[in-house]
Amino acid sequence: MRIKFLRSLKDRLLPAQVEQLDNAGMVWSDEEYQVGRIERGLTTYKAMYGDVRIPSLFVVPHDDGRWDRDLWGMRLGRAVNSIRHNGAYEAYRSRFEALGLTFDRWNEPQYPFALVRQALETFHAQHGHYEVPSTYVIGADDAAYAAEVRGMKLGKITQSILHDELYAEHRGELEAMGVPLKPRRELMVDRTCEAVRCYRRVYGEGRDIPQTYVVPEGSSAYPRELWGLRLGRAVYRIRKEGSYEDYRDRFEAVGLTIDDERSVPDHQLMKEKVSVVTMLLPVFRQLHHHANVPNGFIVPAQDPWPQELHGDRLGKRISYLRLLKDRLSSAQVEQLDNAGMVWSNKEYQVGRIERGLTTYKAMYGDLRIPSRFVVPHGDGRWDRDLWDMKLGSAIHTIRNHGAYEAHRSRFEALGLTFDRWNEPQYPFAVVRQALETFHAQHGHYKVTLTYVVGADDAAYAAEVRGMKLGQIIHQIIHEELYAEHRGELEAMGVPLTPRRELMVDRICEAVRCYRREYGEDRDILYSYVVPEGSSAYPRELWGLRLGQTVYDIRKQGCYKDYRDRFEAVGLDIKKERK
Repeated sequence: MRIKFLRSLKDRLLPAQVEQLDNAGMVWSDEEYQVGRIERGLTTYKAMYGDVRIPSLFVVPHDDGRWDRDLWGMRLGRAVNSIRHNGAYEAYRSRFEALGLTFDRWNEPQYPFALVRQALETFHAQHGHYEVPSTYVIGADDAAYAAEVRGMKLGKITQSILHDELYAEHRGELEAMGVPLKPRRELMVDRTCEAVRCYRRVYGEGRDIPQTYVVPEGSSAYPRELWGLRLGRAVYRIRKEGSYEDYRDRFEAVGLTIDDERSVPDHQLMKEKVSVVTMLLPVFRQLHHHANVPNGFIVPAQDPWPQELHGDRLGKRISYLRLLKDRLSSAQVEQLDNAGMVWSNKEYQVGRIERGLTTYKAMYGDLRIPSRFVVPHGDGRWDRDLWDMKLGSAIHTIRNHGAYEAHRSRFEALGLTFDRWNEPQYPFAVVRQALETFHAQHGHYKVTLTYVVGADDAAYAAEVRGMKLGQIIHQIIHEELYAEHRGELEAMGVPLTPRRELMVDRICEAVRCYRREYGEDRDILYSYVVPEGSSAYPRELWGLRLGQTVYDIRKQGCYKDYRDRFEAVGLDIKKERK
């Protein structure tokens, strides 16, 4: 801030003061300083490399004594790029030009041809070909390449050679190396034709190319530069979208019928889709134990799936056939039915729930299914496709959120009730067992409203894990749940007073204990919390925020209708906290 102040008031300083600051190394203009750094950087680079063809990612190396120390780590390539193309430091253009920096983007190559050739040879060693994608950039940390070419936009340079006559004098040399210098459109046609020939050799002349077919990585049946080519997608675009229309003769010469998708009768296309689905559905059933294929399912590139259909969008095919079922012949529908075709996802899910309810009722005698009940994995009493099904969650959604409302009568026929409070979710014996376990763990029966038995809590029996015990106690107190067992619960010591009264009891008891511990005159600090493990307090009061509660009673007027009870234990309600 001091230097900024002096810069702004330089004209008010005495000459002697200006000289004194100059001798100390004062920088009067940040812009002038930055321009000076760039000039020194250009000068040094030119002295080292003979020109100022600076790669855009060039950074001045640290600890290199050939550079001024304050230039170490400077992103000189980025700075020069901004000057050339973004108009940075436009007022200083003549100074940069005096050092040999050109401002015509295509006036000269960014790299000497020898470096580009070296980069292309390294690319070929890595990838086995010279077909550099237009977006390919050499990694800044890629140790396979020489340091001088790291960060080079090799794809853009290749495009410039092809279209802008960059390195025109070296074109013959590049062609002799095998660098493809055809326009990309022609190159893509060459690749597609060669890929179709390879596909025919592997799978035969009669096999159509699935839309999702991708040339497998590492396949010896294809040249290396074709690995990863989305051949199915390319063929689809040629046929369906008219891509490469002017190369039709070349495609037909390799056996690719262009008009397949546009002129072949619709039933022929359906036949192909039905054929693929009936081939793949049994594999899906073998692996997943059902045939309800998700819409987004894609055939993985692994056994036991047929190799030629790796990458096939089976889920999309099935969605298409479901949508157009009325256009299929009865024989095709039967063919798909025999393969296990699921025509309606909703109907399949309803059927799963029905089978789940039937099995649960056969095992437990009723449909009081806990909301967190999950069909156990590996239990042979359940159908295999039901393993890990969240049956409790499904039933909760059906009962309380109207899911599958149109199928309600089918669920009721199995004994499922839709009145939320018509019957308890758990038999009383199970609830009693959960309360006894809670007491064994906590030393009391004062279950908080939000308490839920942990799904993995080994202290509890498996059938009560996930039970919302706090909500059940709340319903017992306020909604007469298990009313016939109320006396039994009170005999156990379960507090069945309304929660508000119970809280007042706890506060009064805590205040009495505090007075015995610290005396009648000692006020209760706001931050005071009943200590865990304190023998001066009953166990159920441990952790009670007594200080905050007293503050709320005094300042916020909480529990006003219990004022007499608080004053009876010596709590001065009128006292203001300082």
